[in-house]
Amino acid sequence: MPWNPVADVAGAVIGGLDDLFTSDEEKLKAKLALKKQLNQPHILQAMANIEEAKHPSVFVSGWRPALGWLCIVILGWDWIVRDLIVIALELADKGMVVDKLPEASTGEVITLLLCLLGLGGSRTVEKLRGVARQ
Repeated sequence: MPWNPVADVAGAVIGGLDDLFTSDEEKLKAKLALKKQLNQPHILQAMANIEEAKHPSVFVSGWRPALGWLCIVILGWDWIVRDLIVIALELADKGMVVDKLPEASTGEVITLLLCLLGLGGSRTVEKLRGVARQ
């Protein structure tokens, strides 16, 4: 049977409900509410993201920050560095080399970066409300 981190987290949370509630009716009511929440895809994705971030391997937990830095490098190249090189080449009368400089598809990169920033915005809201994980 394949490992399912969401099931592990859900099992741990459901097991923890036994400690929080004393009567069987309270436990059943809480378990039903939790199962209802777990049927929502965004909750499942958030739980998977939490487990992924805890992973000791940088290849599992660090892909989002790496993707963010990659976006910054690509945009920095396309918006700043490339333009400075073009100016320098034009001033040095080497303008014919300009066409050989690589260009990035910034539209796709910006879309990806905005998605990542949206996730960061959600995290900020969690911190402001005091419900963020430490």
